[in-house]
Amino acid sequence: MQWYAVHTFSGQENNIKKHLEMMIEREGVQDKFGRILVPQKSVTTNVRGKRKTMMQNLFPAYIIVEMELDELTQHLVTTIQGVTHFGGTSRLNKVPVPLRKSEVDRLLGVDPEDNLEGEIQIPYVVGDSVCIKEGPFKGFVGTVEEIMTDKSKLKVMVSVFGRSTPVELGFNQVEAVS
Repeated sequence: MQWYAVHTFSGQENNIKKHLEMMIEREGVQDKFGRILVPQKSVTTNVRGKRKTMMQNLFPAYIIVEMELDELTQHLVTTIQGVTHFGGTSRLNKVPVPLRKSEVDRLLGVDPEDNLEGEIQIPYVVGDSVCIKEGPFKGFVGTVEEIMTDKSKLKVMVSVFGRSTPVELGFNQVEAVS
């Protein structure tokens, strides 16, 4: 079996995958098909101040199918509503081109579990002196007052016109003063 990219209508990848699985079972050709993938990754975004994790397609409008290519299997895949064509085919050459092994290895190596947050390494401790690298306080030197690991931010006290002022900054917006 080899892997093939199948071009679909955008936003319909999961529906087409389910429909293809039903067609394979109905036709009794399970031995000619392997895995069917919709490559996705987990993405965390901030929506109205709250973290939201959702799945995002790595290749919109494509599904990846492991199959033995013959006239029956090719016809089965291309007749599903929402499938436009196999990736890698041209108008002159109707035979789909399988994905290279390196491409498949890279796709199979993408795992949504890889994007889950692990333990965050914080290079600062309360009391450290840091220099601000960007923003309106760029170039100011301050002291780490608080570490907010849930927000991946630091509260740094900087002296502005002789007064101590708290500034919230991301870990990547400061650097340690040596």
